[in-house]
Amino acid sequence: MTGGAVVLGATAASALAGCSSGSTGSTSTTAAGTKPGVGTGTPKRGGSLTMATAAEIDGFYPPNNHWDTNGYLYANTVYDPLMAVGADGTIKPYLAKSMTSNSTFTVWTMTLRPGVLFSDGSALTSSVVLANFKALQVSPLTGTALQRINSVTAPDSMTVIFNLNAPYPAFPAALTTQVGYVVGEAMIQAASGPGAPTPVGTGPFVFSSWQPNDHFTATRNPHYWRSGYPYLDQITFKPIPDTNQREATLKSGGVDLILSTDPNTINHFTGQSGYEVVDSLTGVIGQPSLGFIMLNTAVAPTNDLRIRQALAKATDQAEIQKLYGGGFTQPVNGLFLPGSPYYGNTDYPTFNPAVAKALVSQYKAQHGTPSLELMTIPDPRYQNLVQILQQMWNQVGFNTTVSAVQQANIISDFVTGKFQAVTSYQFGAVDPSLNYVWFSTTTVSPIGGIGLNFPRNSDPQLETALSTGRTTTSQSTRVAAYKEVNARLSHDLPYLWLAQYVFAVVGDSRAQNFANLTLPDGSPGYAFNEGQIFPTQIWLA
Repeated sequence: MTGGAVVLGATAASALAGCSSGSTGSTSTTAAGTKPGVGTGTPKRGGSLTMATAAEIDGFYPPNNHWDTNGYLYANTVYDPLMAVGADGTIKPYLAKSMTSNSTFTVWTMTLRPGVLFSDGSALTSSVVLANFKALQVSPLTGTALQRINSVTAPDSMTVIFNLNAPYPAFPAALTTQVGYVVGEAMIQAASGPGAPTPVGTGPFVFSSWQPNDHFTATRNPHYWRSGYPYLDQITFKPIPDTNQREATLKSGGVDLILSTDPNTINHFTGQSGYEVVDSLTGVIGQPSLGFIMLNTAVAPTNDLRIRQALAKATDQAEIQKLYGGGFTQPVNGLFLPGSPYYGNTDYPTFNPAVAKALVSQYKAQHGTPSLELMTIPDPRYQNLVQILQQMWNQVGFNTTVSAVQQANIISDFVTGKFQAVTSYQFGAVDPSLNYVWFSTTTVSPIGGIGLNFPRNSDPQLETALSTGRTTTSQSTRVAAYKEVNARLSHDLPYLWLAQYVFAVVGDSRAQNFANLTLPDGSPGYAFNEGQIFPTQIWLA
């Protein structure tokens, strides 16, 4: 299931949506009474750590590049966000020193931290933040995600004022995502020239080298504004798409940490001496990420609702979870899990191959046999998954082919709508308003154009519910609105739900404190946000 979390995706918002997934995850511990990923003893300075990621990204520049979970790992290394998520789900300042709103949540005033320098020695000022938002707003990729911003102004060198065109109580949460990572003006200027611009950030590490599909290395920022951080001298990320190879590389000592999206990784390492496992099965704040098949509603044959219904009814969720869920996941009917205030029953189709066959026969009588390509990433686990789906769908009358595409390229296909059906994951968020851009009619583009509503699903009733949930401060109104969002998605079927998407990070005994983020105000941060960690506080034993 490929990465679809770009721009305003899997991060956080207000405590209004705080809830746990309620699942049972890893029980491994470090020293007596401590949690996995939380260091023991006195932090040590120095050393080089290597982490294997699940895929490569396509670049570091927020206005242009498509960040998934792997992209955020890179970003947290060389950049800092304006805002960050606390361990309790609240949104707290990071590069910002404070952020306040007017009574209607239409004007937000941000004060920046003084004394923060970029890796090229330039200072963080309000003019730099304005330059970042100008680049974000004119970008075909991120501009649609910032349509709510009328203007961004700077009354002085350390103050930024955001004027919005409608109330947005969760606006600070948006600044924990891709659009909230600030880059230096030199990088913005370089982005207008040929080639990929070199990262210029305020982060704990400074860009050293990047060889796509081989490694990304960064070295300790000697002038980092957070005193005492980071502990490591160097960190390297190595993309290893094959889960089995990634696990084997950790066991052989080739890397110190791995990111996995295979629940079986949890089984493979939990309880094993010398390893610590942190996963997203427990401690999720708000919505978890979900694994699904995304269907393009703007191209044949998936532009026909009967075809989408047939595919849903031909997909045996329970069988797929038995094979790929590691014994952890349960069937889902939409964006929310039991225990969430937004969870409710929906009319999402149940497995019924006989009805699926009948729907395909109806379509075939008018248009001929429906043929479609099911895309995934080049990981043997996902290639096996799509082969099973291919069998399920072909048994009810489809002519299904499968193909594999590198993750960075497949995300570009999402954005431009160049797919029929594709495995994906997305939607983890503390506040459901952060997912507005993925479902809104305002972010639908023609095939070939850049659109954040990847399936091109345009539903006015869905748009009304999304807008209501995004602007209201009434929790009861929000609950009703997001239950309606879930109901409309079950009717429209741009996504065939498979299961909660599980993230795990496994570290060997050398890697300390990789899931123990401390925010600038000294409070604990959301240390494992749907696969994302911060390298700032990691040290080597």
